Amino acid sequence: MTTPADDPISSVASGNTEPPAGDIAGARRSAIDGQRYIRDIGEELRVLVVAGIPVGVLVAGIGSRLAMLLLRLTSTDVAGIESDDGFTIGEVTLSGTYNLLILGAAVGIIGAGAYQWVRPWLLGPTWFRRLTVGAGTGAVVGSMLIHADGIDFVVLTPTWLAIGLFIALPALFGVLIGPAVDRVEQPTSWTAGRRTRWLLPVLLVAAFPPSLTLVLVAAVIVAVWFAVRSAAIVEWIRQAGWFGYAVRAFWLFVAAAGLVALVGDVNDLATIT
Repeated sequence: MTTPADDPISSVASGNTEPPAGDIAGARRSAIDGQRYIRDIGEELRVLVVAGIPVGVLVAGIGSRLAMLLLRLTSTDVAGIESDDGFTIGEVTLSGTYNLLILGAAVGIIGAGAYQWVRPWLLGPTWFRRLTVGAGTGAVVGSMLIHADGIDFVVLTPTWLAIGLFIALPALFGVLIGPAVDRVEQPTSWTAGRRTRWLLPVLLVAAFPPSLTLVLVAAVIVAVWFAVRSAAIVEWIRQAGWFGYAVRAFWLFVAAAGLVALVGDVNDLATIT
């Protein structure tokens, strides 16, 4: 049996227009949950930007520029040749360097997100996790960068140096992105200060405006994932014993496939050069 205080119709009839206490508590809980949902999305994006962009700019941007400069010095008669990526070998311009940094920022955001996906399934002590992430990144990304159907790895010599540099760079990124993400996530990190929490991401994105597109895409993906992760079926899958083995097997397959492709590309280059 409901009392007049619990029955909205009776409350209105008696002149009591205040909503029931249960409705007020429910509305407050919904508001708190909504605020937490938005705050969690913002925190996730903050980590992607603050950890990803600096590492990406340093390794993929500046690192690539230094690697190409070194290969320009060790190669002969390559000045003026257009690379497979549209850059003129031997020509260093401010706009070209900035474009590399923009590319590095994008790589950093993607890499930080990929690390967060892989992290729960890594095995072993911290040093082993860093090593496996670096090795996997070097194999997978190296297989994407190194190819025998262009001119880059044919005209740039010595070939072993060109191959080694463009395996080492993504491997270094893989080693560094983990500590960067883990550190930025810590509440004691200087990046989580009252002002730097929002100011630093804004400055980083402002320095490389095209990265805003990736941030928006990441926001949609994170929002959807946060919305569905509490669903019963999703929670059941995540708790299932077989799921962890399946995910690890998938990431191992990706790394192995990258390594096989990389070895094939190196063999093809060996026959050409």
